[in-house]
Amino acid sequence: MKSRFLFPYQFKLLGWFLAVPGFVLGYFVLYHEYKIPGFELRLRDKDALFVPSIENFTNELALILVLLGLLFIAFSREKKEDELTVRMRYNALYWAILINYLIYGVWLVVALVHDLFFFNNQVRVLSNFFTDILPIWIYNLFTPLVIFVIRYYYLRYSKNNEYKIDKLFYLPYKPFKVIGISVSIVMLTGILLSFIIKWVSGNRINEDILEDMMLFLPLALLLWTYSKEKNEDEFIATLRLESMQLAVYTNYIILLVANCFLFFTDFMVFMFINLSTITLFFVIRFNYILRKYNKATEQGELAS
Repeated sequence: MKSRFLFPYQFKLLGWFLAVPGFVLGYFVLYHEYKIPGFELRLRDKDALFVPSIENFTNELALILVLLGLLFIAFSREKKEDELTVRMRYNALYWAILINYLIYGVWLVVALVHDLFFFNNQVRVLSNFFTDILPIWIYNLFTPLVIFVIRYYYLRYSKNNEYKIDKLFYLPYKPFKVIGISVSIVMLTGILLSFIIKWVSGNRINEDILEDMMLFLPLALLLWTYSKEKNEDEFIATLRLESMQLAVYTNYIILLVANCFLFFTDFMVFMFINLSTITLFFVIRFNYILRKYNKATEQGELAS
């Protein structure tokens, strides 16, 4: 297993210089509504419903500092890159994505139970869900990187003199991967068709069904991501690491761009979509490379 797609070692220190003030600034923005005076721009002629004409970019700056800082901390080379550090990084990525989505799953269950027991039956079960889950949308922007950094440095210093990392656990191919693929494809197809129908004809399918699919899609993709291939080996492990790394990079590049160009409700919609994007990018890249490799071999399929 080799280290690829990493920043130079010097970027690690730069990451800390960016992330720490970013978190401090983000704290004051989120909990004290702090705005840097004069750090604003008029985006439209007049205010609209829920959309002010002037945007202060303090929160965008905080998010940029945090995300860039954490990316540099998480994915900068060590002075000595070897097999152990690669396996630590793989282990940290495994747990970072898994724990982040499990937190989301717990939050989803709690919110659903809350709606079922505390709301009138005539009100849709998920009526107030989007208000309840807004905090996890916000934290999801950076929690995968935070969990990764914590896990990686725990392994780095607790196992510095050890040469063995605990084996990672994946769900069996059957039935979990089959279920994950089937449910994910059905949901993705339904979501895509709904947007196509809306774009072509202006009509909408049932929005409640669309929202429910988007809410449960992250869990279906998680099941797909964390299930074994038919033949798990060292090549598959390397491919998983590279694909997850690139999925994280792609996710945060898009997020940084969206942070600069989307505001108010548009960015809230993006945060909602962002719940699924890391695992979605992973399964796309992982399966594309795996299929490409399988076609290049003369001995039949390596995995399916």
